[in-house]
Amino acid sequence: MRVHSLRWRAFELSVRGQFATARGTLTCRQGVIVQLTTDTGVVGLGEASPLPKGANQEVQSVHAVLTALTPALIGERLDALEEFSPVPGADVEVMAAVRCALDVAVCDALARATEIPVAALLTPDVTRLVRVNATIGAASAAGVSQAALQARAAGFGCVKLKVGMARSLEEECERVAAVREAVGSHMLLRLDANGAWEVDEAIRSIQALESDSLEFVEQPVKPGNLHAMRRVREAVRTPIAADEDVTNYEAACRILQGAAAQILVIKPMVLGGLRPARRIIELAQAAGVTTVVTTTIDSGVGTAAALHLAATLPHGSPACGLATANLLTTDLLVHPLPVRDGSMALPAVPGLGIELGKRILQ
Repeated sequence: MRVHSLRWRAFELSVRGQFATARGTLTCRQGVIVQLTTDTGVVGLGEASPLPKGANQEVQSVHAVLTALTPALIGERLDALEEFSPVPGADVEVMAAVRCALDVAVCDALARATEIPVAALLTPDVTRLVRVNATIGAASAAGVSQAALQARAAGFGCVKLKVGMARSLEEECERVAAVREAVGSHMLLRLDANGAWEVDEAIRSIQALESDSLEFVEQPVKPGNLHAMRRVREAVRTPIAADEDVTNYEAACRILQGAAAQILVIKPMVLGGLRPARRIIELAQAAGVTTVVTTTIDSGVGTAAALHLAATLPHGSPACGLATANLLTTDLLVHPLPVRDGSMALPAVPGLGIELGKRILQ
């Protein structure tokens, strides 16, 4: 099979309520859906949704990169498409998101053609049911408590709370304690600081919060300083996860070599697709390091791709951050991926197993 055509279209999805993180409040999610069609008529879908940096130029940049890449892709064999050359001058994160869209679309088409799930294209050892966590981004103690109660009622076994935006350590402790009280002692609770703390602040904060029985803490300090991350890891009892520091294979190698974290957070949108992400998972497994797959609050296309990647993780892996569709007011899929009792199941049809709304690419 060869690439016959590429089409794409931008989308914008509103965030439900307010989703606050240490990087700011997310109000909408913008991106581009890519559709690849082969010379045999097989279709593959992908999504390019780089995280916003405040200038709202990401979608236009994605369009420009896709326009530049398309002529070289037309006529290429699908089974030979694993690397996508960088476009001179393109933003690194935009380029990674475009690579993700193209890689996922290729994987989707290849899996559809051979009538297997995308997960089985990545590895033969696949689980059909993936445990997922609920994500809470409310700012107030009352807000996080209500969201935690809803997660518990929905059957989740794990909650991730965004931290690092409180005005004081006392206020942070109040927010975390409110979640722990709402979910009880048996539900897993992890925190995500999105790099908000300095080293000493991170150590002090995590030590103060450890009485609430934390599963792990994601990215306690700013990315780019693995020595600081390791200092935090060595000073606290709670495991530390690297998130924003996991930008590519080489970055993952540096984290592992520097023993900076016990867990790697794997985001296909950041890492350039499913196959690059899968190589990092295999690298971590060889080093005895745990991995967790999450979305970047993507549309249903990006979420489906991340779900297939998560299905390749070892049995007993921590819950993955895939239950993010409820953070958006709508989805692009005809049949949104359901979350039942804290788990998501792989679709029963080949490829990604999803159907895009008819108007999306018209």
